[in-house]
Amino acid sequence: MKNGNDYSKHKRILAYIKFAILLFVLIGVPVILYLKFGADVFSKDAADTLIAYLRANRRFAFILIILIQMIQVIICILPGQPIQFASSYMFGVIPALCLSLIGAVIGTIITFYLSKLLGRDMVNLIFDKDKVDDYHRKLNSGKGLALTGLIYLIPGVPKDLVSYVAGISEMKFRPFILVSSIARIPGMLGSLLLGSFVESGNYVAIGILVLVIVIFFVVFYIKRKAIFKYMDSLEEIDETK
Repeated sequence: MKNGNDYSKHKRILAYIKFAILLFVLIGVPVILYLKFGADVFSKDAADTLIAYLRANRRFAFILIILIQMIQVIICILPGQPIQFASSYMFGVIPALCLSLIGAVIGTIITFYLSKLLGRDMVNLIFDKDKVDDYHRKLNSGKGLALTGLIYLIPGVPKDLVSYVAGISEMKFRPFILVSSIARIPGMLGSLLLGSFVESGNYVAIGILVLVIVIFFVVFYIKRKAIFKYMDSLEEIDETK
């Protein structure tokens, strides 16, 4: 009986620890960012605020980009594009891509294992339960890697949820990190190029890039039903394996 009580007590303590971690991630970190940078860090003006801060701390700017990008992946309410926009201002496209990707990969690793630690019940507190269930079913379908690649690649599809759900799914860590990292690159590169062109005043390049993005969105919108149908088809478990 005593062993049963001890087990129940340890289980409750573990639940409290998980809840404390969850509160820190959802509330503590955003409050710290707000106190440090003000409300602009959560707004469309975040890029200007970040650029000014990076310029004031040039010696550590590359580390800050990695850390801020990492935090953005973990804390879903932070906008991602201003970070790439600001980093391209400071470092140029290729170095900024490397720094942003490093931060995003570290953030994805943390969310993957954080969700394993917290468990499915805690993940349901962060995100809508129906969405968690839907993504969990898809990632466990046997075609989870293909679906992961599409989610990270296609604009407008929610991505923040994926790494959390992947942590509580049956997906293997290494393949997930590889696929999600590669699929992030086109979207990051677009934001970085836009920031670089704005910084240099290359309005012709800006126009071309915007045109390419618009064409991509138009094609995606036209083909959206076929794309989502294909994504749904990936849920079906291959019975031949």
